[in-house]
Amino acid sequence: MKRLRFESLELLSLRERKARNLEFHHRITVITGTNDVGKSSVIKSLYWAFGATPAVIHPTWANANVKALVTFTVDGTRYKILRDHTSIAVFDEHDRLLLTTSQITKDLAPFLASLLNFKLVLTNRQGEPEVPPPAYAFLPFYIDQDSGWTKPLDSFSYLTQYTDFRKALLEFHTGILPNEYYELEAEKRRLQVDQRLLEADRRVIQKAVERFKLEVNFDGLELSIEGHEQAIEQLLERIQSVRTLRQVRAKELADVLDERLLIEQQLLIVKASIFELEKDATFAGELPDEVFCPTCGTNHQNDFANRFGIVEDREACFEFFSRARSRVAELTAKAVRAEAELRSADRTISEIQTAINVKKGDISLFEVIESRGRRIASNMFDGQIDQLNRQIGEILGIIKDITTNLENLKDKSRRNKIVRFYSEFMLKYLDRLDVTNFSGDEVMRIPARIRETGSDLPRAILSYFLAVLQTISQFSSSIFSPIVVDSPNQQDQDDTNVAKMIDLILSEHPPQAQVILGSVSLHGRVVRDGKIIDLTEKKSVLRASEFESVSASLRPLLNKMLA
Repeated sequence: MKRLRFESLELLSLRERKARNLEFHHRITVITGTNDVGKSSVIKSLYWAFGATPAVIHPTWANANVKALVTFTVDGTRYKILRDHTSIAVFDEHDRLLLTTSQITKDLAPFLASLLNFKLVLTNRQGEPEVPPPAYAFLPFYIDQDSGWTKPLDSFSYLTQYTDFRKALLEFHTGILPNEYYELEAEKRRLQVDQRLLEADRRVIQKAVERFKLEVNFDGLELSIEGHEQAIEQLLERIQSVRTLRQVRAKELADVLDERLLIEQQLLIVKASIFELEKDATFAGELPDEVFCPTCGTNHQNDFANRFGIVEDREACFEFFSRARSRVAELTAKAVRAEAELRSADRTISEIQTAINVKKGDISLFEVIESRGRRIASNMFDGQIDQLNRQIGEILGIIKDITTNLENLKDKSRRNKIVRFYSEFMLKYLDRLDVTNFSGDEVMRIPARIRETGSDLPRAILSYFLAVLQTISQFSSSIFSPIVVDSPNQQDQDDTNVAKMIDLILSEHPPQAQVILGSVSLHGRVVRDGKIIDLTEKKSVLRASEFESVSASLRPLLNKMLA
């Protein structure tokens, strides 16, 4: 099992010219403070930096356009991940760029899956297997204050892209089904896609044989002159239709390429502007507060407002750069699809033209009648069907072997052992938190059904959360991430119950786990092996005093993202 740990979080708002640097204890970090001091915004930023978007982000925080840099380790090896709007970059311990992207599912998900040994594969709504976004790697380790206390495994946004994902997710994380199972399952799904494509090709050919619609491949020797001429007319109509469609697609492609070229040129200009504005800001910061202009003979104020105007311009360039790069990725995908459609149209036109050339030849009625074209065409299609049958048979054989291996990995005794382990902790924690009104059949399984209401609901969810974490720690071969819990005092808990919840979080986490807890207070509990970060300023978790140091830390990395 690989272990992910957070070392520090650096937050930077160029727009507000404020920043904050928070360092985490390797065991327990408690972030305390009254309401509206920014605890949740800080906590949400941790997994947000990894591409997992929280269910709710405060509008004020979103408007500040805060960039987040998390320094983390995986089994002791240090990395950094930086998120700026929709752009995310990963760096090694020497600040070498490993990845930069705005495509979370396409690019970031497989990269982090490899780094974190996260091998889960889910089927998307198009029926295609894929590595799910990072949120699915971190769901069992995070309770968000806005949605995590009402439903288990619901602390991130955009989770509906997979149907019924919770069972597969928990079976993976708890080790009921190992990494190897999901690797084989992904291969099986890929082969099944290939099988369906081959079967579709076979059905097309079989229908062509049945109906004898051999327009492209038939050699043009029809059984009558009338049928011969009719076939030519049909081919001419078809080629005209395909050419019309090709003109439409060609225009769409030209428009996409023009827009992409324009944006790419703008990106080059903006990139150059960012570097120039950075130089201007540095130069302005070194000048005195009043600067004499020898050209106009006027003293100009080099005050904060003027210097801040340069910073605002640079921030606007960064925002445009991030949005424009995402748009370029969208246009590139459109261009690829349009080019594929054009190539398909060109092939169809070529095939039809070949058939027309044959059919326009000087063919006598005797040759038409005596032609064995239909038999030749039929034999050709039979050969293609035989080849497809062989390919489908080979794939079915491989799928059968994989299915046997998958069944062998579904070890019932292992499943029962893991469920019993989880159940013991679940019952223990429900008792510790004084949750008594529950259905044993529903909460003693993976995944469980949590039907409690009122103040019992958050305590039942916390029991489930911690029991699952104990199970992951004991049986998983994948990844163990930092345990992040935000604001356990939900649904009007009394002081006794809140104290019990905090005590359970601080004392009952798995060995070697890193815990980050956000709470208004500790309700008398003591942190013995950890640290407390107390936030005190209302609506101002970022500080102007830390802007220069954090900006200096992030600026080189932001510049590398522009490359």
